Order: sequence, then structure tokens, then C-alpha cells
Amino acid sequence: MLRILIFTIMLSGLIVRDVTVAKDSSQLSAADKAAIVTRFATEVKYNFAHLDNVKGSWDSICSARLPEIVATHSDEAFLDSLKLLCATLHDGHTAVWCNTPAVRDWPLPFFTKRFGNRVFVTDVITDSMIAAGLRPGTEVLEIDHLPVIDYGRRNVIPYLPSSTPQWSEFESFFGGWLTNGPVNRSVNVKFCNGPDSVFSLNVARDMNWQHNPYLKQTVSFRMLPDNVGYIKIPSFQQGRFDGNTFLEAYDSLRNVSGLIIDIRDNNGGNSLYGNAIMQLICTDTIQGLPWSSPQYVAVLQAWGQPQELYQKEGGKLVPICMETSEFAPFTAPVILLVNSGTFSASEDFAALFKAANRGLIVGTPTGGSTGQPIMIDLGHGYASRICTRNEWLPDGTRFIGVGIIPDVMVEETAEIFSGIDRVLEKALSLLPR
Repeated sequence: MLRILIFTIMLSGLIVRDVTVAKDSSQLSAADKAAIVTRFATEVKYNFAHLDNVKGSWDSICSARLPEIVATHSDEAFLDSLKLLCATLHDGHTAVWCNTPAVRDWPLPFFTKRFGNRVFVTDVITDSMIAAGLRPGTEVLEIDHLPVIDYGRRNVIPYLPSSTPQWSEFESFFGGWLTNGPVNRSVNVKFCNGPDSVFSLNVARDMNWQHNPYLKQTVSFRMLPDNVGYIKIPSFQQGRFDGNTFLEAYDSLRNVSGLIIDIRDNNGGNSLYGNAIMQLICTDTIQGLPWSSPQYVAVLQAWGQPQELYQKEGGKLVPICMETSEFAPFTAPVILLVNSGTFSASEDFAALFKAANRGLIVGTPTGGSTGQPIMIDLGHGYASRICTRNEWLPDGTRFIGVGIIPDVMVEETAEIFSGIDRVLEKALSLLPR
């Protein structure tokens, strides 16, 4: 997705990156490319839940861009142009990618996170990078001789599936997104471990990870001062969310004076996990989120009648304490910590939490995207996911494309690497003594 030598030009409104490769490097024929684009465009037309929000006619957009996409001079450039077409949908749950090894993207062997206008290493994935001086808290100053924020805005944000500006500005610098690119290309990166320790490295995309950051994405909990419990849920992904650990945390923290649940940086997974947590921490019936999905009835099209959305009210969630005496009602005040990396299933959880009025939400606006994607094989190793479901709060408030707005806004800072968490500190101050 990213390139080493980059500039942007405008061709009929389409941004194209210079990948400095030979003109005959394409393995796909023009007919192959046209078939892939047409399949994607058609699947979007009938499955995409937010097509009404697209500016202009989707058919017209695809028709206008098709000649430029088909004329791309390499498979990498074709994938870039396909991503740019997808980005016009402005949806974080709709994306395209390629599984072919020669075209597939891969990150550099470290992960990052943005704080304000600075970017820091959060995880070092290979021993060679550790030996070179990288550690959590190492600052990234430049990538390929561009200031890191400029690099991300030029070469990541335009290609990132996104429903909101806050998600674009967060996710483009989070995890491996910032350094994602062709496996066979190295990148020059300037780092800083302090004023007297600035160094540059040519970093290869080493796929042999010795330290997998995803293994850290497990539920953790601890006690804070004043008998306040704290639970961190970094992921709702199946295999990363440990329900048994959460129940252990819940049992251990049952007699706390207050509880803080932290879903910052949680990119989602399975919404049923969040539903189960709500059933543990609530004492009143919880109204689920209403939703809609496109549906197509051929005879209505033949009669010239409008197609109606399939709509359904959210089901009610019954607290576990109302169903069994094994779980006493949990009545302690609860505060939820969120940020712009709170996304998808974790955003569903934040939406339920807000709708149930269970407690304060503290942090920054969430990513503003959730839904149920359908997976589409586009052929030739290319694939896509398309969001098929729209959701909103029970009172009609829209949060997709907006985000869940916290009750108390607090920005995260790089002081987190020194053990100072300003968002958590604020949450603690808001709990009753």
C-alpha cells in the first residue's frame, strides 16, 4: 500500500502513486482488471448499507474511474487504484485487498501509535530491531525522508477505508498500518531515543516475527487506589478475547467501589462479547441497537417501485442478575474509556453502554464505524469486504460516520510510556469517593 518513491498527481480526480516499475510488470490483463472492478462495483451496489451517503451516483463514479484503473501499469498500481475507488465510499468496514504474495502488503517489524503530532513505537517485533535500538517509546521522526505525519497523510490516509476523520488520523499511524507496503521493499526510517540519540535505519519488511504484538491483546485487570477496579479489553476478536479471564476479573472486582473498563485501541471482533459484558454490569433490561440492511426484490424493480430497506429493532438484553441468583446485581459506578481506535464491535459495546446510561464515557470520539461485512472473492487473488448493516442508537442518534462522543473529553499523551495515563487519571477523579 505504501511506496518508497512517492508523489501524487490528479487524473480525473484519481490519485495515483509513482511506483517506479517497468510498464510491462502487470500480471493482470486489462480484461482481468475490468472484471475485478466490475465485480466489486456490482457487489457494492446491491450490498453496501450506506450507498445513500455516497456523493454522486456510484455507477457514474465507477464508469469515470474504470479507464484509469484498467490502464494501471502494474498490479501494485492496480491495487492502489482499487483502494482509492473503495475509499470514495467512506466506510471503515468496506475494503479491498490482494492475497497474491507478489502484491500483498506487509508492515515493518515494529508497531506504532500517534499522540498529538508525534508517533512512537509501541511494539518491536524482531530481535534485530531491538538490537538496533528500538523499544516502546522510541519516536519515529521520518519515513523515507518525509516527516512522519506528512508521510502518513500522503501515503496511508488516502488508501485507508474510513468512516470518520478521527479514524483516519488515528488508524493510519496505529499498529502496522503506517509502514504497510510491498514485502520486497525496505524503507528508510529516522528514529529518536532522546535528543542525543537520533538514528536512521534501512528497515526491511521481515516476516519472521519473534515477538507477536497480537499475543498481548488479552483481557487484564488490577485494583486501583480507593478500591477501584480496572479491566483492560484490547480486543473482542475470537481467540484474543478470553471470556474466562473476564469472568475471573468480574469475580475479583465484584466488591469494588467503582469500575473502569478500558476499550481504547480495541478494533473490534465479535459484538456478542460486548453484549455479555453489558448483561453482567447492568441491572435493568438493555435495549439493543436497531439496524437496517439493503434488500432487492426483482419484481419491484420491474414495476419501477422503490426498494425498501430491511429494518429490525434491536433485541432486548436481559441482565444475568435477573436470570440467575448466581450473579448478584453489580451496582457500582462504571466508567468506560474510549478513543478513536475504539471501532466495530467495541464501538457497538460503547453504543450499548451509552444507550443504557450505565455510566460516563471518557476519552476521545470513537472510530465511527461498525456493521456486518460480507466477504467477496473478486478473482485473481483479490478480495473485498462490504458493509451490509447500518446501526444507530435506540433513540435514533446516528453514530456511524460520527463516533460515540465521550461525556468527558481527554486526549491521550506520550506520557503513557512513563506510566502516566491522563485519561485513566481523569476517570479516577470522576468516580464518587
